[in-house]
Amino acid sequence: MSVWIVTGPSGAGKTLALAALESAGVECVDNLPANLLNDFVQTPRDGHAAVVLDARQGERLRRFDGAADAGVLFLDARDDVLLRRAGESVRPHPLASAGSLAAAVRAERELLEPLRAAADLILDTSELTPHDLQHQVREVVFGEGATAASLRCTISSFGHKFGASTDADWVLDARLVRNPFWVDDLRPLTGLDARVRDYVLADPASQDLLDRAVSLLGWVALQYAHRGRRFMHVAIGCTGGRHRSVALAVALAGRLHAEGLDVTVRHRDVDKPDPRSA
Repeated sequence: MSVWIVTGPSGAGKTLALAALESAGVECVDNLPANLLNDFVQTPRDGHAAVVLDARQGERLRRFDGAADAGVLFLDARDDVLLRRAGESVRPHPLASAGSLAAAVRAERELLEPLRAAADLILDTSELTPHDLQHQVREVVFGEGATAASLRCTISSFGHKFGASTDADWVLDARLVRNPFWVDDLRPLTGLDARVRDYVLADPASQDLLDRAVSLLGWVALQYAHRGRRFMHVAIGCTGGRHRSVALAVALAGRLHAEGLDVTVRHRDVDKPDPRSA
């Protein structure tokens, strides 16, 4: 399914579920009017979408008989859990007019029965941590087993001489690799030139660094994907950001792309004037 209706009683975890899906790039709408549901489901889109439909819609839910081309995920929990969570919430229960909180929970269950009957999957959140709930909801929408391919990765190069890369999740230091700056005919070139690239990658330290980075970052990307992260930024720095870091950034991006990651490369300092050392 590309479109999912997320529903269930108050306190079952719909807010957490929607936040997890939104952070994973899903188009999300909370409390969509029931009469607009079919139009929303039939709207052409390239990715996934989710809509929360719950007791705030009132009596209109009694006529719910499913939506073509949409899945229904019903989040539920035991009554004692719903009562505890409702008591801790600052929001009024949508069916508070029923009287006591227990009566409101019973009334909400009765109102949501058509949605529960139409559910493709019922997920009991009574014993789930927030992290586990969000992970399971993402697996429902994206399919079992998030993969690193669902994450976009940026590999950038930079020069320490011009300041650290402050927006990177991971930083690798290319200064342990031999420096083309000290080769006169390579100095005016950059790591985008084949001669500089070959010189840098011929250093055994380069290959060792790349092998270790691919192993580590492949594992990291998978962990990020499992937790709903959509982006990872890896920065590689040398002194001037023109030679070693540029060549290694391109090489690393190629290796990670071959592992199935969606990779973009950018070079922050490659066009800056030659520093005294690169």
